[in-house]
Amino acid sequence: METNAHYKLPNPEACYVDPSEMPQLLRSKNIPNRHGVKRLVQEGFMIRQSSVQDGKAVIPPGGLIYLENGGEYFGPLNGEPCLIAGEEAFWIDQQEALLVKKDFFVPFGGRPVPLGEEGTIALSPYYFTDSYYGEKAGSLRFVFSNGHPGWDKWIMLGETGYGKSQDQVSTGYMEGEGLKTPPPLQYFGNSYSAFNSTYVVVDSFGPTGAQIKEAGAPAVVWFKVSYEPPIIADQVKVGQTVSVKDFQVKVLSCDRQAGTAGLAWLDSQGKILVEKVVGPLTLETYKIKNLLHHDIALRQNLSLDYNNFRVQLNTKYDSPLLGFGPTNLLDKNNHFVPATEAKEISTFRGDKIDLVIYTNIEKIFLRNPWEKNPEFVFQTHYL
Repeated sequence: METNAHYKLPNPEACYVDPSEMPQLLRSKNIPNRHGVKRLVQEGFMIRQSSVQDGKAVIPPGGLIYLENGGEYFGPLNGEPCLIAGEEAFWIDQQEALLVKKDFFVPFGGRPVPLGEEGTIALSPYYFTDSYYGEKAGSLRFVFSNGHPGWDKWIMLGETGYGKSQDQVSTGYMEGEGLKTPPPLQYFGNSYSAFNSTYVVVDSFGPTGAQIKEAGAPAVVWFKVSYEPPIIADQVKVGQTVSVKDFQVKVLSCDRQAGTAGLAWLDSQGKILVEKVVGPLTLETYKIKNLLHHDIALRQNLSLDYNNFRVQLNTKYDSPLLGFGPTNLLDKNNHFVPATEAKEISTFRGDKIDLVIYTNIEKIFLRNPWEKNPEFVFQTHYL
């Protein structure tokens, strides 16, 4: 029996439970975000690398997995829906970091090597050949802790006995595979391979494995959710307050042109507890691919936190699942229009602004025991 099931997929011949047999857990749901856009949210579980000992099923650490796939992939600013152990929640924020590991060997047929602590994304050799247009070539694969494959990194080592130039290798690649455009960016005529925010620098590569100089990939450190629906506060004037449980949110200033607003959290007596100028939120904010999805500094600039409460400028956009940035924006009539046609954002309306407020926010750290059930830890299986 495996002592640790990380980075392994279930047996392809494992028993499969049809969602219709367990509809309360396995049947997918369409849950809207705060703009009414429905997201497909799914739950499930799997057991991997288990065995039978003394008539009992024994599951190794990491072998029992609860899976959730919801609106969190669309970005953290629109109150996207998710499920946590069957309970509906709203995805609010996340902290990402770049994991970097240097000077290590990754063997063929061996266990993937984590870039950080156990359970973080790992690297494994996937393919090798010594006859790729006369060049050594191969690929490495990032693997998530649940066994889900991530990104492949294609490698071509240009220093070989054939002495072909990098241009010749690229030309051969195009001719051999019928392409009329340059090779994909993940193909290189040297030992470096990169794609999006992941990269690998290879020292040597052969049939036994790869010696890595350096590799990096993103990882989520923590995320924030709330089980309470967001409070929508539209067209709040300067000087006006919004009651939030035992506190108040007050608008101190508004600059529509700059896309900024002065906000404050007040106690029940009207005393300012914390204040800040949030923003800017302009059309330019929506134009940069993935900026809202992966820039925590920008998201923090749009919001003001106090304890486990948050008030933020009401971002009004929709984006595709694959994360190419906002494609549609809500206008003043609450209708989506193509972002390329939008003339202004509807969050600011003269000296009034639209806000959204979250209460009872929970911050959950990944790869740490879950407070509600310490037998489980949270992992991400994609970013």
